[in-house]
Amino acid sequence: MAQKKASADPNPTDGLIVPSKVGKSKEDWIGNQLKRIYDEALTEDIPDDMMSLLDQLDNNASATESNSEESTQ
Repeated sequence: MAQKKASADPNPTDGLIVPSKVGKSKEDWIGNQLKRIYDEALTEDIPDDMMSLLDQLDNNASATESNSEESTQ
């Protein structure tokens, strides 16, 4: 009995839209792929350690502004 063999190589177009089905040029296809990736990145959560670093930067910036305002008065 013949069995279907699973391919060792994944299909390189999995999850991608092939150029011939989108737009009129490679540039359109590349633009659509970049937009898709950008949109996916926007929906991802920011890791807690990154948020902590951003909070530290905000606090340092606020302290620096306060110190410079006090020294000019």
